[in-house]
Amino acid sequence: MEKFTMTNARVYLRAVNDHGQPFRRLGGTFDGDVSVGFWSRDGGTIYFNEGWKATNQVFALDVATGTVRQVTNERGSLSLTRDDDSGVLLMSYADGTTPSTVFTVPSLEQAPARASWKPLTDANPQVRELAIGEQEEITWKSKDGTMVGGVLVKPIGFRRGTRYPLIVAIHGGPASADVLGFNGGYNSQVYSGAGYVVLRPNYRGSTNYGHKHKNDIVGNYFAPGYEDIITGVDYLIAQGIADPARMGALGWSAGGHWSNWILVQTDRFKAISSGAGTSNWISMYAQSDVQRNRQFYLGDRLPYDNFDAYWDQSPLKYIKRAKTPTMIHVVEGDPRVPSPQSVELHMALKQLGVPTELFMYPGNTHGIPDPRNQLVKAVSEMAWMDYYVRGKGKKFSWRDVLQTLN
Repeated sequence: MEKFTMTNARVYLRAVNDHGQPFRRLGGTFDGDVSVGFWSRDGGTIYFNEGWKATNQVFALDVATGTVRQVTNERGSLSLTRDDDSGVLLMSYADGTTPSTVFTVPSLEQAPARASWKPLTDANPQVRELAIGEQEEITWKSKDGTMVGGVLVKPIGFRRGTRYPLIVAIHGGPASADVLGFNGGYNSQVYSGAGYVVLRPNYRGSTNYGHKHKNDIVGNYFAPGYEDIITGVDYLIAQGIADPARMGALGWSAGGHWSNWILVQTDRFKAISSGAGTSNWISMYAQSDVQRNRQFYLGDRLPYDNFDAYWDQSPLKYIKRAKTPTMIHVVEGDPRVPSPQSVELHMALKQLGVPTELFMYPGNTHGIPDPRNQLVKAVSEMAWMDYYVRGKGKKFSWRDVLQTLN
């Protein structure tokens, strides 16, 4: 089996006619992934796009020295490409109030100057008429002193000094990151419009914060990320933004993993929605299509060599601690986090008398494949949060979905 690793990617270079000569490694001191987007005309620079904390930026790799410099510094998510035929530079850009938009850039020298970009598209002009919650990048100190970052989405009409119900929206991966883009984080703008504040934490295991941050969960999968999430919540409470009596958590894939871990570690949250999350790493090892990933994160060992290493990090081991009403979503034929993981969790919660609903969608993908069921998930999830977090409306069950088919 090919060994899985999360080591920072590098560029290796040698002349075409230097057969047998060693490759030269470029970008060694840059604490992020280095790749090849496109070359400058003189061949002296490689331009590439990379995540940087809660943003995506353009970087330049100097071929002669192997050093990397940051080209742009926008509070958003951007990606620069060059058309091979025309040579035109194209910038794809989004931020909290700007849907993904394509711009032309006059030159590489002007790439850092957003005022020089010329828009090519305006696919969603109606957005300018909508009220949109303000986004900002925030940082806080985790339990072990590590600085952690993420995205805060404020409710429409946010007022300093008012405490708001909180949704913690946990991204998947875990090798991914939430950035200052448009309506990311499980429809966070919908929650913003309904009066919630949304925290999208880039917990340990996430990209964009360097090699150590990305690999700190290896062999100890849940604990560091969990502390990062909880200390982020505590930070918002200390800032007078979040109401500690009205909090919910949700996520999909790795976000579902951490939602399940939160379920068995604390009763501080009033509601949880778990999407395609693991409950039992031992059974999941054989069920999933990515065994090498599981082996890497759980200490680079097979479960058959050390069952305790897998079981000790399984939410199911601690399931008797669970108190929080939990909605569970999964695709029936999910190859990545197979549906039996959700069934194990659902059965346990039912037996323990914890309020729970299981939504199993048709398909064979890791995400919900069809728009109708994506809407079902979003609507039912928000109803669950409204009912248990804010005491509003009617909690949603799969039976309500069946009634819409009549």
